[in-house]
Amino acid sequence: MPIKTPPADSTIASLETIDFSRLLQKDHAEQLKLLALSVRDGFFYLDLQGPKIRKILADRDNVVRMMESYFALPQEEKMKDDRRTHTHGYKPPGTFTGFKKGSRDCYETLKVAYAEMMSHSDLLPESVKERSELFESFIGLSHFVNKTLLTTLSDALYLKGSARFEAHHRDDKPPNTTLVLLHYPKQDVDEGMGHNKHTDIGSVTLLFTEQWGLQLQQPGSTEWAFVEPRDGHAIINVGDSLRFLSEKRFNSCLHRVVPVAADEDRYSIAYFLRPENATHLEDTEGRRIKAEEWHDQKYVMFGEPHEKQAMSDMLTGGMERMQGMVMA
Repeated sequence: MPIKTPPADSTIASLETIDFSRLLQKDHAEQLKLLALSVRDGFFYLDLQGPKIRKILADRDNVVRMMESYFALPQEEKMKDDRRTHTHGYKPPGTFTGFKKGSRDCYETLKVAYAEMMSHSDLLPESVKERSELFESFIGLSHFVNKTLLTTLSDALYLKGSARFEAHHRDDKPPNTTLVLLHYPKQDVDEGMGHNKHTDIGSVTLLFTEQWGLQLQQPGSTEWAFVEPRDGHAIINVGDSLRFLSEKRFNSCLHRVVPVAADEDRYSIAYFLRPENATHLEDTEGRRIKAEEWHDQKYVMFGEPHEKQAMSDMLTGGMERMQGMVMA
């Protein structure tokens, strides 16, 4: 079935592209471009077609096939993987708010934590255990990509020692880094609930999707623009934690997901690289807070009614207020 597209009069986001192969070669111009895009936009395409990384694209295709079979299981089977946490197992639809006021979200997820995958935990979902080689490869490559972006940004800013971004993302320290598989079931376009506006909690998000539905607000605009899926590329966005670690120099872009077609199931894959849980951050209100606390408190806010969300900067990472100030 052809991929469904948004209405013809929709605004399409203008995003630039970073070539991951050039970052691996430590191309100085590409390093500076990555830094500039992180400061200005916080959202960009990442070309992953180079010979040293393109296996991640084949792994992605195999993960999507697994998702199609997993999310087609009876609800009672999927609920066996519900561990009531934000970093492990299954999340049913309706847990959080949707993008329309008064609605709940329409999507379900399966979460695979980096630490559990690398340790081959017995707690992993059976569907993941059955494909452990695939998931270990895909998560390992996703982790490598995101850590490379952090290292490159540290290099571009000439950071040293504990000031470097990767110093807060050591693999031997506990983080909330997680792979999230997302399924948006078929729904009426006018009544669809989608995924509410937000900024991401962590440091760097590596997103794969072959379908429309993702929207963002570009710097200096409050208009929602669709992000076009691009073959051979991932979509990268800077999260709250990296913005805080950069002393709010980087931009954490507001985004959401809306239904495009009533007869289409939508699948996407997000790898959320997050700091060590004990990392101290300064949040949107100037509070000194641990990364784990920011993660947990923001997840609680995802589930609060829209009215309570509107009273806090947490869901939007302070970016909605900043956008309003720019437009005023």
